[in-house]
Amino acid sequence: MAYLYTPATAFERQARKLGLNERTCVASKVLRLWCEENKDRYYIPEWLLARWGMTVTPSLAPEQPFRSFVTELSCFASVRKL
Repeated sequence: MAYLYTPATAFERQARKLGLNERTCVASKVLRLWCEENKDRYYIPEWLLARWGMTVTPSLAPEQPFRSFVTELSCFASVRKL
């Protein structure tokens, strides 16, 4: 069975940087501020947005530059077999 490495999302990186987990992130004022500032640009779990009463406006997100399919695949580290 092969596994594909998937990099952490910006939200996951921020939560780790703050030392938070799923239980403690709801109470974090710093994470909430980060989410308010970045909710239209990065993925934030829907359950957390709902808990905080935030809505996303995807049209405000910056446009992504065109990247080929090969470029997209190259950002994955490796495929490992167990």
